[in-house]
Amino acid sequence: MSKAHHRPKDPAALRQQLLDSAAQIIATRGLPALTLDKVVKESGISKGGLQHHFATRQALIDGVFETLQDQMRAEIDQEMAREPQAQGRATRAYIRACARLMPDHEQEMNRALMAAMMADPYLRDQWAEFINQLPQDPGDEAISRQRLLCRLAADGMWFAALCGYHTQAPEQRRWIVERLLELAERVK
Repeated sequence: MSKAHHRPKDPAALRQQLLDSAAQIIATRGLPALTLDKVVKESGISKGGLQHHFATRQALIDGVFETLQDQMRAEIDQEMAREPQAQGRATRAYIRACARLMPDHEQEMNRALMAAMMADPYLRDQWAEFINQLPQDPGDEAISRQRLLCRLAADGMWFAALCGYHTQAPEQRRWIVERLLELAERVK
């Protein structure tokens, strides 16, 4: 008997294993290399098991994209929970999530997914909806504009890291992040 017959059935774990395998393929070989057959081979799960969770390649891409969103949202929520000061909390959490240094594997996957997003209006709309639904800080018009500036700068840091340009020495990066965190709290 094969291992599949002895493997306990855990649909959530199987789904996650498929997503992890797809993410690994995307990170190491790029999104165009992602096929259902490669995910079957990488995961060791049968084609039927894959198609039970993800009927199409697009459904699999959507699943990986949703996982990225879930991870970012969880990171922002954790950062917000650590913030003692309420004013500007959501913006500072967003800055920290975007400005943290990513491991190479995560960076490669995010790079491939962002490239796909730029080419695919559906994924672009999904990302825009996700970003627009993240927690915002209340405030008057002036502070809201300033916090938006901080978020846009954090987006730029994240995107620049993915593209490998505007690299900064660690002390310079810390200085930039600290200035953005300060700006999220007060109006000049």
